[in-house]
Amino acid sequence: MNNSVVKLNTRALSKEEKKLMKKAANEVDVRSLPKTKIVSSIFTTDRAAHRTIPYGTLFVICLFTIAALFMTFLSVRVNEVNNEISTLNSRLADIREQTADAKADIFDKKDITLIRTTAERYGMVRSEYLPAHYITVDAEDKVTVYPEEEEEREYNVASLLSAFGSSISSFLEYIR
Repeated sequence: MNNSVVKLNTRALSKEEKKLMKKAANEVDVRSLPKTKIVSSIFTTDRAAHRTIPYGTLFVICLFTIAALFMTFLSVRVNEVNNEISTLNSRLADIREQTADAKADIFDKKDITLIRTTAERYGMVRSEYLPAHYITVDAEDKVTVYPEEEEEREYNVASLLSAFGSSISSFLEYIR
């Protein structure tokens, strides 16, 4: 079957083209041709060469592809968040266990019987078993402490480094 399309030419034929057409028509045996309508100028084209792109179909395919990729992304994200949640829950359980251990240690350290046995182990005795010595102080004896005056202080590099070192050591002690 012929897949050609007939298009009408609206351009006027020149005299030479008309003569050639008449001469070609006279040379053809009309009886051997099937009955057709004769058109002065015919252009044929192949339909396969002029097929249109199915934009709607391409759009739907792209839309479904994007939707599938989005759902895949969301499922991956849900798995990541679930993994983070399980990690945080395990860390929370560890922290709760450490807190319980610390509370038990504090309770043990506040136990007076444990304190007494530890003190006796190191050689301490209760104050009831020691002899008491009392010292009397005369009314004339007294100690007076005067505060240092700010102007008398001497600021030098050694005192500055000493203060800096004590602040660092207190910070490190705080971290421990």
